[in-house]
Amino acid sequence: MNQRPLSPHLQIWRWGPHMLVSILHRATGDGMALVGLGVLVWWLGALASGPEAYAGFQGAMGSPLGILVLVGLSWAFFTHMMSGLRHFVLDIGAGYELDTNRMWSVAAPVIAIFCTAAFWAVVLLG
Repeated sequence: MNQRPLSPHLQIWRWGPHMLVSILHRATGDGMALVGLGVLVWWLGALASGPEAYAGFQGAMGSPLGILVLVGLSWAFFTHMMSGLRHFVLDIGAGYELDTNRMWSVAAPVIAIFCTAAFWAVVLLG
């Protein structure tokens, strides 16, 4: 019988904000790659296809569902960016202290929400 030790699995680790931020970083990157690429290709195709196609794209993106998609993409962008900046600081060897790591793990998504709200305030009100 094999006596090799088993690697720790998810049941052993306690969930913390650093784990959530790491998962959000991956999920938002995938979301931007899939949804963002689809919207970008649709926009470019509509732009190249003439005024009627572009008006259709504008109508779809101006609808409540379209705005929800655009807000979601901007939230994903800011969440991914803040998490990426956190990882950059960790990569240079700083921020590994438990309290500092926890604080930035909580702050990254909160800052991303404020950045998303500020961005849409400028877009809609500016």
